[in-house]
Amino acid sequence: MLLLLLTFTLTLQFPAPVSAIRVSPSTVVDLDLGKLKGPLLRRLAWSPDGSELYLLTYEANRDATIKKEYHYLIPAAGGAPRSVEAPPEWVQTYWTWKSAQASPDDPELKIQVSEQKKRDNAAALPFGDEMARGGTSASAAGSAGGASSEGMMEAARAMQTNDVRTMRLKGEVIGEWLNHPTVPGQTFGWGPKGTGLIAYAEQQSGKLVIMNVAGDKKKIDGTKNVVLPAWTEDGARLAYLEGRGRNKFALVVASVQK
Repeated sequence: MLLLLLTFTLTLQFPAPVSAIRVSPSTVVDLDLGKLKGPLLRRLAWSPDGSELYLLTYEANRDATIKKEYHYLIPAAGGAPRSVEAPPEWVQTYWTWKSAQASPDDPELKIQVSEQKKRDNAAALPFGDEMARGGTSASAAGSAGGASSEGMMEAARAMQTNDVRTMRLKGEVIGEWLNHPTVPGQTFGWGPKGTGLIAYAEQQSGKLVIMNVAGDKKKIDGTKNVVLPAWTEDGARLAYLEGRGRNKFALVVASVQK
C-alpha cells in the first residue's frame, strides 16, 4: 500500500510544472570566436561534477562537415577558455543523452525530423547554423532599403528551391536548418532523467524556452540568440551560449529552481 501511495505521489509530481520554474542567468565569460580557433560552435557539455564546461569549435568543409576541431575547457565559476588536445572522456557520455532523439524519461517521446524542399523568403533564415556562427535571429535581423549587392544575393536566394530540415517536439519547432545537415543538440538540450524537461531556442527570437514532456512551455525573459543549451546532470543549472554580435558570445550559466 505504501509503495502504491508513493508511486501515485510521484506520478502527480511528474512532469515538473514549468510555470513554477525559476531561472536566474549569470554571464560566466565573454567569448570572441574571432580570437579563438574555430569560427563555428558545435558542442557544449558539463563535466560530471559540474565544475567545468567543454566547448567544441570547428572549421567546416564546403559540404558543412567538420574540417578541423578545436577543444576548450571553461571553469563553470568563470575564467578564460583553456585549449586542450582532445575532449575529456565524459563528453561523449554527456552528449549522447543531451542530444538524443528520444527523451531520457520516455523512449516513446521522440523528436520528429522532417525534410522538404520549398521556396523561402530569404529573411526567414533557419536559426541553427546562423546562431552557431554568431549571427542574430531572423526577427532581430531587420532589413535595409536599396539594391545593395548583398540584398540582391538574398533576393536571388529567395527564388531558389531550398532543402529545409526541421526538428519538432510536441508540435514545436526546436531546430531548423537551410541547405545544411541537422546538428542534434545545437538548438536544444534534454534535461537529465527524472526532470521531464527540455530546453531549446525559439525559432524566430532565439529566446530560451523550457518545455516539459507534456508540452507545457515557459519562455525565459531577457534571453535571445541562444545556442547549445546544456543542463547539468542534476538539473540544477542550465548553460548556454548567447549571441552578442558577429563572432561574439556570452557563456551563460543559470540556476534552475523547480
